[in-house]
Amino acid sequence: MIGSISPGFQKVLRIVLLFQVCALLVGCAAPSARLNFPLHAVEKSSRGWFYDMHGTGKADFALLPDSQGKLDLLGYDDDGDGKFDRLYRLSDYANKDVPHLIILLDSLPYSKIEQAYRAGRFAWFDPPAKVIPPFPTMTELIYTRLLDAPPLPGMIDQYYERDTGRLHNDVLRRALTGEREPWERRLHYTASVFQSGLAYVDPRPWLAAELELSKQAFDQSPDRVTLVYFMSASAMMSKYGSQGFDEIIDGVERLCLRILYERQGAVKISLLADHGHNLMESKNIDLAKDLQKAGFHPTDRLQKPNDIVMEINGLVTYAAVRTMRPAAVAKVLANVPQVELTMYQDQDRVIVRDSRGSAEIDCRHRRVRYVPIDADVLNYEPVLKSMRAAGKLDAEGYASDDDWFSAALDHEYPDAPRRIWDAFHGTVVNVPEVMLTMKDGYCAGLPEYEHFIHMASTHGGLNQINSATFVMTMTHRIHGPLRSKHVLDALEPGYEPRVRN
Repeated sequence: MIGSISPGFQKVLRIVLLFQVCALLVGCAAPSARLNFPLHAVEKSSRGWFYDMHGTGKADFALLPDSQGKLDLLGYDDDGDGKFDRLYRLSDYANKDVPHLIILLDSLPYSKIEQAYRAGRFAWFDPPAKVIPPFPTMTELIYTRLLDAPPLPGMIDQYYERDTGRLHNDVLRRALTGEREPWERRLHYTASVFQSGLAYVDPRPWLAAELELSKQAFDQSPDRVTLVYFMSASAMMSKYGSQGFDEIIDGVERLCLRILYERQGAVKISLLADHGHNLMESKNIDLAKDLQKAGFHPTDRLQKPNDIVMEINGLVTYAAVRTMRPAAVAKVLANVPQVELTMYQDQDRVIVRDSRGSAEIDCRHRRVRYVPIDADVLNYEPVLKSMRAAGKLDAEGYASDDDWFSAALDHEYPDAPRRIWDAFHGTVVNVPEVMLTMKDGYCAGLPEYEHFIHMASTHGGLNQINSATFVMTMTHRIHGPLRSKHVLDALEPGYEPRVRN
């Protein structure tokens, strides 16, 4: 662990490790596995989607629309005479009778998926539903909750354990040992931490490989429900932004089509993602400098009142500070121009600040309340007004989880009171004293990462574009927006993923 060494030596160590990674990259390419399905359709029209599967120049496989225009019929021309010899209707297969592939993607905003679906993509799926994840919008936290895995030790891989005074770096440990986090051990396929690092440098071949590797995992799965996770989707979005999104959609669509073709439609497929992405280039900022100017002392162990330990890692819009003076730290950072929100726990309430002032969130009997102190930090007055008018707030201003979720689903900060409260209560073992989000266009992470990737898009924050993602399925089981923690049970009621080695 890194916690027993000085910040200066930590920096040297990180640089040495980066040089080692550079050396390894020379000899480490993506796996050669590639998906076997045509890159383009012979025809896409109101008649259907037609593909040449055997290179004859003629379409011998097609997806045909039903009366509502949804692709529901698979046609196979076995003898090449231009007529379909076999027809299979997707809707004829009951959920309980066929395998179910659940594809966990990374970093796909709901707005982009919804736009793609309206443009005709994934036309054999039910429409996408909006999904709101926990805060911070970090993959490991979200999929831990979605898969009902034990809480992680920290919000990010580099976290501070206050009881022992140690600063841990789990990404280094996992990269060297191959250890998987509990949520990863519930998957049938996922890349290793080391492979993920390689993918961020050159993501396109990794996406191409993961399409086939996930298919192989599905083909070999002994279970009716198979879970696969694409880490390359995050790398594609981070490096290429909207262009990366289009390439992910193209690849995943081809994967689904290959599976439908091979199994004559006797399969259910569901797609979902962990969080959104802001589709904006980001400038990395040094939060420790602003705290130093205010008299705080960045270190690797809290011993004196003004000591602070920074919890930062990737180039994301979330960061945290470990401190004995959370209110003072939060106030300093809230006035940094690039910072959007700061938050900390004050006895039985959570305080949220920005440069204008503060508001409080508290919880009683699973009912949550948001109250501006000297500023409506979350800009929730329209939400509060509509909830009062609908009788959703009790006399003290508390409301149920369901009512908050419905009222604030499309707000700038969706479902924020519950998400912020939960971040300080049970999301991880070692809870930071101060959490903060950056305004889109800025991030806070280790500067060494900038040697390997220029962020065309990132995530981590509380707002709509960072947060909102999607689920879509062939099962007809999704009937509206969901929190991440309810997605798996909605797709497969009663299903509990098996823990794997």
